[in-house]
Amino acid sequence: MRQIFNILGLLIILQSCDLIIQNDNVQNTKSSDTDLFDKYSNDSIRERIYKIAYNHKSTAPCYIVFKAKDLNTGLIKEICCEAPFLSGAMHRELEIEFDTKGIEYIDSLVLIKRDSIFEFKNTKALENISFHSYPDIEAIKAIALLEDIDYFVENFGNNDSISSINFGNERGYLQEVFAHIMFKCGIITSRDCIAGNYIWFGDPRIELIIDEEMNE
Repeated sequence: MRQIFNILGLLIILQSCDLIIQNDNVQNTKSSDTDLFDKYSNDSIRERIYKIAYNHKSTAPCYIVFKAKDLNTGLIKEICCEAPFLSGAMHRELEIEFDTKGIEYIDSLVLIKRDSIFEFKNTKALENISFHSYPDIEAIKAIALLEDIDYFVENFGNNDSISSINFGNERGYLQEVFAHIMFKCGIITSRDCIAGNYIWFGDPRIELIIDEEMNE
């Protein structure tokens, strides 16, 4: 009888140890899955700047980040592109005219689907957002580690000024990828409206307010 109790006790101890190991593994998995950009921003901020960026109608469009799915392959990617490229892809996918009614309809879909996945089967629609050539999120995170993100967050994180930097070829990757990283950190960016390797930071509404004040 005593041997049976000893064996039962040993089994309980082993089971307890196994549970501890499993819990440690779960914690480690959660830790490794933590988005490195969450240190700088959150979904609420990204939701806000997504709407601001998309609604900014300009010859220098803002960049937005969203998830897209190729229905032909099932592949899902996080994409960054100029806001009009996403709406253009939606028009092609749904075969919606580029008239006032059609534009308003597509705009409404884009704005309510921020947390959803945009699904595309049309080849031209996928090309419009550079789906197949765009790097995956792991590659973008690797690039982010090469940048001094703390510097950009400290100087542009409030989106309370309009500033630009030269985005030179020495970086070795697309301006859209840099804009992707900034967006994930809660920073609004847009491309320059003239030729040149420049990218702009800040809430575009500020520029509009400044223009209105100068015209008064």
